[in-house]
Amino acid sequence: MLRALRIEHFAIIDALEVELSQGFTVLTGETGAGKSILVDALHLALGGRAQAEVVRTGCEEASVEAVFEVGPDCRARLAALGLPDGDELLVRRVVQKSGRGKVWVNGALCTVGVLEKLARRLCDISSQHEHVSLLEAAGHQDLLDAFGGLEDERAAYEEAFRELSRRTEERQELLGDGAERERRADYLAFQLQEIDEVSPEAGEEERLAQERSLLASAAKIQALASTAEEELYSGEDSALERLSSALGRVGELSALDPSLAPLHGRLASARAEVEEAARELGQLGRRLREDPERLEAVEDRLAALRRLCRKHGGDLASLLARRGEMAAELERLRGSADRLDLVTARLEEARRAAAALAGALSARRREAAARLSASLRKELGRLALAKARFEVRFSTQAGTAEGALGPRGFDEVEFFFSANPGEEPRPLHKIASGGELSRVMLAFKRAGAGTDPVDVYVFDEVDSGIGGPTAQAVGRMLKEVSRDRQILCITHLPQIAAFADQHLAVRKVVERGRTTSEVSALDEGDERCLEIARMLGGEEPTKTAMDHARELIARSQGAFA
Repeated sequence: MLRALRIEHFAIIDALEVELSQGFTVLTGETGAGKSILVDALHLALGGRAQAEVVRTGCEEASVEAVFEVGPDCRARLAALGLPDGDELLVRRVVQKSGRGKVWVNGALCTVGVLEKLARRLCDISSQHEHVSLLEAAGHQDLLDAFGGLEDERAAYEEAFRELSRRTEERQELLGDGAERERRADYLAFQLQEIDEVSPEAGEEERLAQERSLLASAAKIQALASTAEEELYSGEDSALERLSSALGRVGELSALDPSLAPLHGRLASARAEVEEAARELGQLGRRLREDPERLEAVEDRLAALRRLCRKHGGDLASLLARRGEMAAELERLRGSADRLDLVTARLEEARRAAAALAGALSARRREAAARLSASLRKELGRLALAKARFEVRFSTQAGTAEGALGPRGFDEVEFFFSANPGEEPRPLHKIASGGELSRVMLAFKRAGAGTDPVDVYVFDEVDSGIGGPTAQAVGRMLKEVSRDRQILCITHLPQIAAFADQHLAVRKVVERGRTTSEVSALDEGDERCLEIARMLGGEEPTKTAMDHARELIARSQGAFA
């Protein structure tokens, strides 16, 4: 529900805050007092078009804040839109004198488009044909499905249609240009053959580069290894001879001083290490010989690997990965004929499943449409539209060609309406009378109040062209609908105002030469009686008007006691 509306520097409103209650709230006041300005401000907070003209004269910007209660549906939409959650939903809209503006939702800056998506199921406003879900033909099917309680059936169909779309796209890909597929297959086969002729192995480039380095320096390595071996082991006065001599002397010392035994052990270990190093150097000198043929073969192999890497981009690991991708693609292309048969079979299976669900959904929609039309005829009769006709028309018939399957089934739904006998029903969005439209909406909301996802209904002009018993019927119906939804209604009729749970009076005052609109909540005593008496008889109500007002309030409230 809408808890509060705060407005600053908007049209003739300087600053006001309206606290709203659950149930049925009416706004009354003289013509031009600013009642519809409140609706315009709410419209702006719901993502309506911003115009610089709404900024109060002499001010730099206008702002509107709307505070809503947060339910599970609203929380889900906040999360889906990436907006912060909270105990309440605070929408703030600012319009600058230049025409530019900003939007905040729960303190987070966002776009008007995001606000529109969020607010779409918060509030339904019937005023001058603006922001009315009933006027959007694209939404009629959603309203019918909600009225009929068809959410589960529709969700099941939509999942089946998504599967059908996936299978259709898969088949279209396989049905692409056959010559192009052949060219692609030949190209891939040539590339794979070129790679496989070299037959690269993972890590091979690093191993070959190391081997080439050794082969290119074989003579130098051999000479260095031989010299080092001689100095350590086989040459005259080698390091091993000197180490052995020192080891003998330390052995004699350790016999005289046992504490030197560890030193003797370390020297013995050092001699063993020197012997092992000398053996390895000798083996290296004997093993490594100059081999020009092997060096040439290694360099040719490295050149071939690097040429392939340059051609296909990256290093050897990337080349091997690319080879795997090309091999997999070639296999898919060569197996496309068999795969096409499989995909076609799956596509037909998905089409049959979707068509079956679409047919069942279409039948349920027609049942719901009949119930909705009957219900609306009854409700419109109570609203001085006894001769009105309301029809739910389907642009496609169930069971037509398979191509008729769409995202929402076989059907395209639109509401048609005629207010007067002898006139053919026309699309609802072409209705000229705002009063008729408001009453159609009221009847629709009465019929579907238990399932409509919108929480707040706002009615302006709902009393256009009516009075007496019809006005009382409208007021009674508004009160009935307010049991399930919050109702905010602007009215000039006391018969409607008498049914309200909350009564707000709007008046225009002049202070310091400037006109301002103010809103006050009326108590259930004399304040409310005075306002309804004014609506009945003028600015200075008579005792008769006051008595009539009390009787009207008592009778209206008593009907719902």
